[in-house]
Amino acid sequence: MAESPAKKWLYLALFFSFLFFLSSITFYYLPVIQGRFFDTPPPAEQPKIFVLTGLSCGLKENSYSEVGFHFRPPNNLNDQAPPYGIRNLVDEAKTEIIFQDTTGGDIRFDYEQIAENPLIEEVLQEQIGETLTIAIKRKGPFTPAEVVTEGSSIWLRLPPNDSYPTFSELEPKPDSVVFPSWQKISAQITTKAALEKSQVFFQGNQLTAEIKEISPNVYRLEFNEKLAPEQDYNVKIIASDINGKTSVQIWEFSAQRPLARMSTDSDRFKYLGWWGQINADVVPVMEEPTTQSKQLDTFSTIHRIKVLKEVSGESVNQNNLWLQIDGGKHPGAYIFSAYVDYIQQPEPPQNLTIPSDVKPGEYWIDTDLTKKVLTLYQYDTPVFATYVATGRPGNSTVIGTYRVWYKLLKTRMRGGPPVVASPYDLPNVPYVMYYYYGYGVHGTYWHDKFGTRQSSGCTNLTQGDAKYVFEKTTPVLPEEQNSIMSSETNPGVVMNNHY
Repeated sequence: MAESPAKKWLYLALFFSFLFFLSSITFYYLPVIQGRFFDTPPPAEQPKIFVLTGLSCGLKENSYSEVGFHFRPPNNLNDQAPPYGIRNLVDEAKTEIIFQDTTGGDIRFDYEQIAENPLIEEVLQEQIGETLTIAIKRKGPFTPAEVVTEGSSIWLRLPPNDSYPTFSELEPKPDSVVFPSWQKISAQITTKAALEKSQVFFQGNQLTAEIKEISPNVYRLEFNEKLAPEQDYNVKIIASDINGKTSVQIWEFSAQRPLARMSTDSDRFKYLGWWGQINADVVPVMEEPTTQSKQLDTFSTIHRIKVLKEVSGESVNQNNLWLQIDGGKHPGAYIFSAYVDYIQQPEPPQNLTIPSDVKPGEYWIDTDLTKKVLTLYQYDTPVFATYVATGRPGNSTVIGTYRVWYKLLKTRMRGGPPVVASPYDLPNVPYVMYYYYGYGVHGTYWHDKFGTRQSSGCTNLTQGDAKYVFEKTTPVLPEEQNSIMSSETNPGVVMNNHY
């Protein structure tokens, strides 16, 4: 007997219900089945970290500046460098190289390499997570940076180029001394194509300057500023032509009141020598008292020098007097006498106040921060006086009476923002005497601007003066030691800083 249509529809409904049930089971439990019978996908791979192991900066073949970044790659990535990107910020005269998957540790650029590079003003370094950013502040032609990869090292090359804007007739002249008053500050800009724009920064602040085209593609940029005495000034100009070629000019000068001139006298060597002022620009500093010897440097009117000896040397314009100098940068070098003016010599304070901690017969040190004069006393008798460089505005030398707590024959000094305005890293600073935390008296090999506010807070002496004061004062340093801390039986010398 044939089945009724109702039963057929019932069987079909049951069949499709079974199929729906089976598909539901499969949908919910298939991932579990796959997990049991098939391999699960591996976890996400952790990023490979490159370690910065070295930095270098120098001028290569007198043709380009080269900045090197050297890395230690992960074990499975031999001779590879980390991923990176380059960004040029022309309006800031800055090139940034950004490394990914990288840690920088405590690696920093050498201060002297940066200071001596003609195309680099400053290098800044920032580590955020695993991203390392190196910002290179440029000077000279802002040419595109060429990147060269050699194994696990990356080289950033900055070539010079004479088709970019050039600067000349800078006023005031670089490293010169001007009278503190209203001064016109100017520069001449020469371009291959028409000048499109220029930016002027004075003491780090952008300002507006007047620009005149004095002949085709030759421009005069100038502005006026009132200069304060005992102040160093910095000017930066960024100039771009209509082809987008940009150059950067940076220079410094100082504002100081002129010192009274004095005649030489028979007692001028009573404090290990006499002080003079360079009276011209681009004065050669020679290894020997002759124009044929090796030239070590050039000085300008911003430099004040200490003369150790007056010697006979090569005759120039019927004058054979040469001066052997202390340093600063070049102790023992020679300068022709015609380029040096005898100046007012450092003198002990007129109104002497002996600190209460000083005992009769004991040595102590007085520093007049107004006159920039350090005097070594033996109780109430001045033994030695000299010009020094003290802390800049914003990083002034501390005032008060202290005792030296630590002496070192030489040490490395490092610092940077926010403690001091500009970063520095100075190895082998000689004859160091710390008297208040990191404030100290020490020799100086990186400048000859004594009698000014030049330091980051310490009291800078010439290397010869620093040695003399170091050896005369306590704590006494045993011959075989490099350093010593003061103690009750070997106390430090008293320091008195005042205005």
